[in-house]
Amino acid sequence: LLHTLQRHTNFVVSVAWSRDSKRLGSGSLDKTVKVWDAASGKLLHTLQGHTDEVWSVTWSPDGSRLASGSSDRTVKVWEAASGRLLHSLEGHESFVHGVAWSPDGRRLASGSDDRTVRVWNASTGHSLHILRGHQACANCVAWNRAGDRLASGSWDTTAKVWDTDQGKLLQTMSGHTGFINSLEWSPDDKQLATASDDSTAKVWNASTGRLLDSLGGHTSSVHSLAW
Repeated sequence: LLHTLQRHTNFVVSVAWSRDSKRLGSGSLDKTVKVWDAASGKLLHTLQGHTDEVWSVTWSPDGSRLASGSSDRTVKVWEAASGRLLHSLEGHESFVHGVAWSPDGRRLASGSDDRTVRVWNASTGHSLHILRGHQACANCVAWNRAGDRLASGSWDTTAKVWDTDQGKLLQTMSGHTGFINSLEWSPDDKQLATASDDSTAKVWNASTGRLLDSLGGHTSSVHSLAW
């Protein structure tokens, strides 16, 4: 054990490393985001501005900003060095569960309990696309490495792949029998992996939506995965 980071006053539900591995961001049900020095465990900033639980926190690719999604229906963008609030992205009609930066740092995607996925201009805070098609909470979102596709996982048990330039639905992956909790693109962008409450992880062809493999063996929900 190197450090125990103790300053939150409620459950910590999201943690993310900066790309240079020098800092950690944490999001909590105490309504705050905290930024920590990873080497020393020192608290650098407490980001206050959300009025309800923070469910997701993620760093921009260059490490200069953080984004957080909250039950207060907003996505907030913060300056990492100072902890200053840069933008509050408003438009979702219910809780924001998942937030992800595009690889070039120019856009943000957010998934919400209002059943939509939104794509935002990260510099201005303007909404670029509202992606509709899920029949329940859009729980998680992930960009491919090329930045031209976005995947979303939902409590409706499906994953969807979207064209982020046109806001067009390309594929729907159906096969899980429980909520989808997380998803991840393969490094070559050809496959998509999903983790579900049905105790399986599944691997899909990202272009065709075809199921390639179902990975069983767990005896309870699968909440996260990584390539």
